[in-house]
Amino acid sequence: MTDQVVFYGGKLSLYSARVRSYLRHQRIAFTERAPGSERALKVIYPAIGRRIIPVVELPDGTLLQDGARIIDHFEASGQSRFSVYPKDQALNVVARLFDLFGNEGLMRPAMHYRWNLPEQTPFVRHIFRDALPLGKNEAESDAGFEKLSGLLRTYTAMIGANAKNAAEIEAAYLDFLGRLNAHFAVMPYLLGGRPTIADYALFGPMFAHLGRDRLPLALMQERAPFVFDWTERMNAFEDIEDAVSLAWGTGMVNLENPPDTFLSLLKYVAEEYAAEYAAHHAYCDKWLAKQPNEVIEGHRVFAITQFELRGAKMPGPVKAYRHFLSQRMTDAFDDAPEAAQATVRTLFERCGLAPFLDLRVSRRVGWQDHLEIWEPIEAPSEQENL
Repeated sequence: MTDQVVFYGGKLSLYSARVRSYLRHQRIAFTERAPGSERALKVIYPAIGRRIIPVVELPDGTLLQDGARIIDHFEASGQSRFSVYPKDQALNVVARLFDLFGNEGLMRPAMHYRWNLPEQTPFVRHIFRDALPLGKNEAESDAGFEKLSGLLRTYTAMIGANAKNAAEIEAAYLDFLGRLNAHFAVMPYLLGGRPTIADYALFGPMFAHLGRDRLPLALMQERAPFVFDWTERMNAFEDIEDAVSLAWGTGMVNLENPPDTFLSLLKYVAEEYAAEYAAHHAYCDKWLAKQPNEVIEGHRVFAITQFELRGAKMPGPVKAYRHFLSQRMTDAFDDAPEAAQATVRTLFERCGLAPFLDLRVSRRVGWQDHLEIWEPIEAPSEQENL
């Protein structure tokens, strides 16, 4: 039991970065505790069934795992200063598209720049010390790092972030970095004058890996200083009124007449992520059709599919969590009034994003005992059969 929120996260973790930023912006008092602490290892991870971060422990002992669910808890609790989900329902759908892309679509550059460049290793070894069991001697810590980094390097190779594909991954990332820099030169946050769930999702990889690790940080500061400024806004406890913020004001993007820099980012998501998303959807659709109509554990990665990235064949991990995020976007679209749906549909078709609205799997992803599950298909009611 604690008298305030305890946040089990790590500087190494992109999923922790979005939650930490959210808690800071909302002025929610919290203590950040190392993921290698005794309580994390002996109490928290056994309680949630796996060793994973971020986890939040509430004052009454309740545990929340997963960044989206943690943010949703505080949004519903009334503790937030402002909602990160736009009131404009069309803009809310767009925000959730970037929530999906930020959490899933930038994994390759994030892992490539961290694990494939030997010059990174000393700093990465340093930031991983809090993730290892605390109180170990140097030899034990080194052995722990080699084991953990080995697992992460294996995952990096599994998603195609290797020497063979390095040129394509770096070219795609530098393209995105340039577009994002042009956007943040005129707008303080992704959708306008205040941060939304879109910013927190992008901030994870763009700060924890690509804006803090030594080599990609230097790249960002040299090529994309406005993106670097945005990471500082996202990290701050205080509200920041800098030149970009004051010039833009407090308004949000008008989807009926979006700025060119915003359209460029939407088109990037279509160009660089839609093929992977479609391949992932097609595999899941076939796989789910063969499964019994009962609760199925939603393993983080349960298969590998393939797609093309800039002409390179790329493996793509298949996992339930991606559909958890995408169904939040399609739910927001389905719940929006017709006028908002029409606005989103027009924008998505203009930018090549229609598959993100139209590709749906047959089953929903839910949660059970802190783990993702595929929910059974509900039997039609008697009324529906009439």
